[in-house]
Formats: sequence, C-alpha cells, structure tokens
Amino acid sequence: MDPREVSLLDPVSAGGAAARATGDTAFVQAMLDVESAWAGVLSDAGLIEPAAAEAVAEAADARRYDLASLTARTRDGANALIPLLADLRSTTHEVALAAGADRAGASAAAAAVHRGATSQDIIDTALMLVARRAGAALTADLASAADSLAGLVDAHRGTLAVARSLTQHALPTTFGLRAAGWLSGVVTAADRIRGALDAAPLQWGGAAGTAAALTDVVAGSSATPAGLAASLADRLRLADPGAPWHTQRLPVTSLGAALADVVVAASKVANDVLLGARPEVGELREAASQGRGGSSAMPQKQNPVLAVTIKQAAIAAPAQLGQLYAAAAAAGDERPDGGWHAEWAALRALIRTAGAAAEQLAALTAGLEVDKQRMRANLELSGGLVLSERIMARLAAHARHGDLRGKEAVTALVRAAQTSGASLRELLRAGIDPAVVSDAELDTLLDPDDYLGATDAFIDTHLATYRKLHPDD
Repeated sequence: MDPREVSLLDPVSAGGAAARATGDTAFVQAMLDVESAWAGVLSDAGLIEPAAAEAVAEAADARRYDLASLTARTRDGANALIPLLADLRSTTHEVALAAGADRAGASAAAAAVHRGATSQDIIDTALMLVARRAGAALTADLASAADSLAGLVDAHRGTLAVARSLTQHALPTTFGLRAAGWLSGVVTAADRIRGALDAAPLQWGGAAGTAAALTDVVAGSSATPAGLAASLADRLRLADPGAPWHTQRLPVTSLGAALADVVVAASKVANDVLLGARPEVGELREAASQGRGGSSAMPQKQNPVLAVTIKQAAIAAPAQLGQLYAAAAAAGDERPDGGWHAEWAALRALIRTAGAAAEQLAALTAGLEVDKQRMRANLELSGGLVLSERIMARLAAHARHGDLRGKEAVTALVRAAQTSGASLRELLRAGIDPAVVSDAELDTLLDPDDYLGATDAFIDTHLATYRKLHPDD
C-alpha cells in the first residue's frame, strides 16, 4: 500500500480536512500520542523515571517512522501497533542514549513503553482520538452550514414555492420553510455528533480487560489502575468510562450512528438542490467557482458538484455504518477474532465521509443561489390545482358538476381542469352558485399566499432551536 494514497477514487473526501485528519500518518501519530501520554501518567505517578517519559515523548513523532515498512509488517500481528511498538522502543532507546543516558537507562526507557497496556487499549483509544480531532473541523463546518441556512430561512420566509409530494405538485409552501427543514436536520445532526464526540471514551483494561499487569505495576505505590486511567483520559481529553469497554462496542456504533446522521442531514439538502438545479426546474444554483463544476466535454455545463459529492457520501455511508454494526455484533470473548479488526477501516471511512459531507455542505449552503421568480412560475404551472385540498374542504358542500354533487363534483371538476387545460377557477365558477360563494371569496380560496397554514410558526420553531444551540450567533 502506498502511504501517499490521496483518495483519487473518492472525490467526496479527496483533499478534505477529514481525509487529512484520518490518514495513516494521523492514525500512527494518535497511537504514538497515547503511548506518550501513558508514559507521562506513569512518570507523574512515580512508576517510571521522568527521563524515560521524556524519551518516549520525543520518540513519539510519526515523522520518525516508515509507514510503508509498518504497513508491510502489520499482517504479521493483525494490527499496526505491534510493528510500531518495536520501532518505538528502538527509537526511545536511541533518544535516551542521545540525551546522555547510559545503556541501562536507555533500556529502562524502552521498557517503559506500553507498560501495563495492550494493543486494543492503544488502538481503540487512538481511534477515538482520531475521531475527536477530525470532529473539530466537522462540527465547525456544520455550524457554518447552519448559519448559512438560518440566513436563507430569514431571507426567504415568504418566498412562495410548490411543495412536492411523491415527485408531484402538492400544495403551496415557502422556500423559507423548506430551508428551515434543512436547518432542523443540520442542527439536530450537529448536536448528536457533538454529543458523541464529547462522550468518546478512553479504553484501558490490559490484555483481557482485568488490568492485571497494571495492578502489578502499581503494587507498593499509592496509584490505582482506575486512577491512572482517569489521568490518561484527562491528558488525552477523552471521556473516562470508569472501566474497560473492550468487549462492548457500543461506543463505536454510537459514534458511527452520529456520523451517519450528519450525512443524512447533508444529503437532504443535496437532494433538494439537485432537483432544483435541473434546468427545467431552475429554482436553485450552486455558486459558480473557478475550476468547480465544469465538464470535460461540454463547456455549457455547470455541474452541481457539491451536491453530487454529498449524494455520493449518502450512498456510501450506510454500508460503512452497517459494517460497524456487523463487526460489533460479531464481537466475542475478551477480544474479537476479526470483528474488532473489521471496525477500523469502516470507522475511518465513515469519519471521512461525514467530515467531507459537512465540508461540502458548508460550501454549498454558503453560496446557494435562489431564483424566486422561477419558484413562483413553477408553482403556477399547476394553477389552482395546488389548492385542491382547500377547495375540497371549503366548497364540496356547494359544488355540482352534471349529476354529481359534493366531493364527487369537486373531484370531477379538478380532473376536468387537469385533462382539458381549462381554468379550475372557471370550472368552479360554473359549478358553484355565485350567491353562495362570491367571486372575491373564490379568488381568496385560490390564492396560494392565503394557504400557507402554520408556515411562519414552524419556521420560528426551527429558528428558535437553531438559536438555542448557537447562542453566540
């Protein structure tokens, strides 16, 4: 595997912050950070010499290690930490000697590496660190998208549009309400991923979750395995679960579910933009940007590539999440035989997918162009037919069409308007006594601006939720 892999076949994450934060170098650095922090905890507790912890900290730099060599040796132990540990101990020994330690001191520094820990402790904790680090950009992008959407909601509270149900024109709505629905999803997803990242826990239990080796390490001192684990969690800014969770994989699936929610929320926006950006619809456009959205063969095209790549993420994310759940469900014994291993790539892929979707969403919403006139024109394509629900409720008692009366008459009039192209208003006028329903009343009933229900109240509710979760905005 080439450590320079840059996601050329994965445009949703190629070149993005999430890809950089989850690359092989980033993961190796996270494992080294855990080892270094653990050496610092042991030093603070008086269980190893400070010079040993300092040597480990200096050695814990991913730039010192050959990723291609680590990759080639990973199969021999079924995880990347095993070859990394061999290299880290050797490098720590060299660093200690260079710092003036004698051979015994350098050997002691090397022996301090990974003391009382196990591979699963380091890898699970490192993955949580990677998620937290990638999550910083992800949550910032969601906040940016939410801000942009709130602006769209305010600007288009009264912009009339047609609501579509099962691809067909349904009722009048406003683009402000549609954007408020997008905002609600993004705010909810942001709240869930923040909660999941804040809860990302340290894993620390030793070879079988008993901390037996660590209990021996602390024997004769005032330190306890639980206290040392709490100190490590504090150093790494991870949650302290109080006990190992190595056989119970819900911390991983909970994080994965929150990441998938981010993709779902972004995808709803993207799906609506992809529809609105079709030339025959023409209601929405992604902002033009030099070098973005062009075609290799058709210069007239301006492709909505931000929405396209978000949709790519939405298609990929369920399989990635499904693999996490399948791996968790396969967990057995005190360290799963294959299930644990199957989590790593899936979790990294899902972090990348969600992070990239959030990044693309922030760009999409920041520059989204709204064509108010086209929205109104599309609404008017159905004429009064989009008010059929209201007509049925208000005029059925007065309608007649041939031998038909009531709801059957209204249905027949609506069908006649659809098939003949005749004005629904004219057909209703002919079928309803003007003495019962005046022209002015009929015009009001057929005015889409007058049939928006609780649109304003719902917009206010969505905005209030956004402002509650973004009190500084």
